[in-house]
Amino acid sequence: MVSTRVITIGLSGPSSGGKTTVSRYLRSILPNSTIVHQDDFYKPETLIPLDPKTGLPNWDCPEAIDFQSLIKTLHYVKEHGDFPEGFDSLEDKNPVGSKEHSTPIPQEVLDSLRDHIMAEVVRGQGQDERERAATKFVILDGFMLYGDEQLRNTIDVRFYLTAPYQVLKERRESRKGYATLEGYWVDPPGYFENMVWPNYLIYNEPFAKLADAIDEGQVSGAYDATNAGQGLLRADPMTQKVDVVSSGKASIHDMVESISNLLAKRISEL
Repeated sequence: MVSTRVITIGLSGPSSGGKTTVSRYLRSILPNSTIVHQDDFYKPETLIPLDPKTGLPNWDCPEAIDFQSLIKTLHYVKEHGDFPEGFDSLEDKNPVGSKEHSTPIPQEVLDSLRDHIMAEVVRGQGQDERERAATKFVILDGFMLYGDEQLRNTIDVRFYLTAPYQVLKERRESRKGYATLEGYWVDPPGYFENMVWPNYLIYNEPFAKLADAIDEGQVSGAYDATNAGQGLLRADPMTQKVDVVSSGKASIHDMVESISNLLAKRISEL
C-alpha cells in the first residue's frame, strides 16, 4: 500500500504582499493541493483586542488569531486532504489584488511550473508514478505564520512575501473590504499607517530588518545565500529556513515563477 506524502508550504508576509494571490496560483499549479487561510481563524469581533491609542479593533496582532484552532485544522487537512465537515472559508470569498490588475498567467506556463516541481518530488524520493499521485500539498497563507513555534514547526517549506511600505499601503487601501464572521470589515481612514504597519513592525520585526537588508542589496532573500550579514539576520527562529521574496517591482507572473522554482529546489532538499 502506498503511503501519502504531505508537503506543507507556508506563504507569510505583511498585508497586501501578494500571499493570497500566489497561494491561489500555487493551488492551480500543484496537484492534490489545498489552501488553509490564516484569516479564516480570526476570533469573533467581540474578542478582537482594541487598540489603546485609536480604540479600533486590532486585527493585526497575535491575540486576534485562534492559533490552536488553526493548528488543529491544519493537521486535519494534512491527514484527510480536505477540511472538517461544515468548515466554510470566508477568505476564499474575498477578492485579492488591487486596482492594478495583472494579466493572468497562461496555462502553458502553469503546466510547465507543475512539471518542474513534480519532477523534483519524484527525483527527491525515487518515487514511481503511483507514489507521485500520492503526494499532496497543503498551502498555508497568513500574515503571521512564523512567530508561533508550534505552527512554524508544521511547515516544511517557508516563504515570506514582502514589498516596500508605499506599495503595501496603496494595495491595502485599494481593497473594498474583508468578509468576517459577523459581516464585513472596511478599513477606516488611516488604518494602514496607524494599525497595520506598526503591528507588522512589532510582530514581524526580524523579517522587517531582513527585508530592509535585502532592499539595500546587503543579502539575498534566499536563506542559504552566503553573506557576512546573513547569519545575524537569520539568528531569530522566525527567519530561519525562510525564503524572502519581494513583490514590490515584480509582476505576479514573476512572483509565481520565482516561488515555484524555489519550491522545486526546497522540495529536492527535504
